[in-house]
Amino acid sequence: RTGDSIFRIYADSAQVNAVIGRLVELSLSFWYYIYALFLLSFLSPTMGFIALSLAIPTIFWARWAMPRMRIRSLVYRATTSDLTSRIQESFAALKLIKAYDAGDRIQEGMEKDSVIAMNAAFQSRRLVALLMIIMFVIASIFLLSGEFFMGYSANQGNKTYANELIALMAVSWVIWNLGAFQWARTQFHTTSNNVRLFMRLWLTAQDMAMGLSRVFDILDIEPDIEDEPDAKPLIKPEKEISFENINFEYESGIPVLEGVSFTAKPGTITAIIGPTGSGKTTLMSLLLRLYEPSSGLIKIDGTPLNKYLIASLREKAAIALQENVLFSLSVRDNIRYVAPEADDSTINQAIEIACMDEYVHDLPQGLDTVLSDRGGKLSTGQRQRLSIARAVVRNTPILILDEPTAALDAVTEQQVMKNLSMWGRDRVIFLITHRISTIRRADNILYLDQGKILENGTHEELMRNENGKYKAFVEAESNL
Repeated sequence: RTGDSIFRIYADSAQVNAVIGRLVELSLSFWYYIYALFLLSFLSPTMGFIALSLAIPTIFWARWAMPRMRIRSLVYRATTSDLTSRIQESFAALKLIKAYDAGDRIQEGMEKDSVIAMNAAFQSRRLVALLMIIMFVIASIFLLSGEFFMGYSANQGNKTYANELIALMAVSWVIWNLGAFQWARTQFHTTSNNVRLFMRLWLTAQDMAMGLSRVFDILDIEPDIEDEPDAKPLIKPEKEISFENINFEYESGIPVLEGVSFTAKPGTITAIIGPTGSGKTTLMSLLLRLYEPSSGLIKIDGTPLNKYLIASLREKAAIALQENVLFSLSVRDNIRYVAPEADDSTINQAIEIACMDEYVHDLPQGLDTVLSDRGGKLSTGQRQRLSIARAVVRNTPILILDEPTAALDAVTEQQVMKNLSMWGRDRVIFLITHRISTIRRADNILYLDQGKILENGTHEELMRNENGKYKAFVEAESNL
């Protein structure tokens, strides 16, 4: 879910910055404890043993507590990620929620997720509080024992243990007295406090570890598709792009494409039509190597697709989707989002091809008008033309249009398609659409159904097939 990724990047990744500081604090706490332990041992090995013994119950307590802390921390982060996802999805679908009057139901779900996240956070904090209380009790018992021993030694005037080493520290206690008691008491408290501090730091380190673990879950993901060792850069298709007996399935045993074969040459438009779920978009995803075919080959000028560098392949392809993704940037920056180096003349050419000029001039600051989130200031048709302009401005030899004119009126659609036909004279254009007026302009039409190409040809050729699927599709669309 998008919200989960946002939380991992925003919150979990923050632990990377804190981990070094936490390691330093842990190291200092440990060495301060060791230092104070040695000082106490100079006065009395018994006192050193008591201070050292404090670590034994601490270790056992930590072994019990730390796994539980990691689990509760992970639960807290997972539930908070779910809440973030709920918020992100709710804002993304705000218009739909209002249109269907689903606000109360969405709010109820958000409140439920909020309570779950709060309870998870409470359980985590309650465990921290319990651990520190128990740790305080353990430390207090050892402190009382140590102070009783030091008080007894001072009262009896017992001799100190390592007089020569004590002298090196610029103190001269050869017997236990009030000064020795006060000094030893301070060192003993130092050992106790540092053990408790180490325990607290190590406890919070478990939470950090879970945050880092969730970050590394993303960072450790290896791409499913990688370049072959002998892959070369793609310049541009010179002769043809061919699909040869392509088979593909997302899940084993459930075919999405079966035996798909066709060719597309530069200067032609290939229209891919068919019922929803027939595999049209999947076919284009294979061309971009977002997935690999289960069997069969896709070739460019006779060379299999996997022999080209993935980056160079995708650099030579532009795509315009029916779902137009726009950003809170100016119209100019939205158009050249995929081609930052594009100059104004290139942008203006793309605007003319996409028939945007008629409404760009009416915007308050023209091309410099900043759009609201997801292009809220523009109509659906205007957003679609901007998406086409963005694909055109990239100036690639391969263009993929997925329902590019679905929201355009008939006149604008005809002009856009005419412009694209002229612009794409030396380019390979793939067109996924249901609009008959758009399909007619294609040089080759593929009718795809249940992952198979049932018919293939021009509009006129396919219409001559009286019982053909394409003709039935055209007549059904014409009667709507």
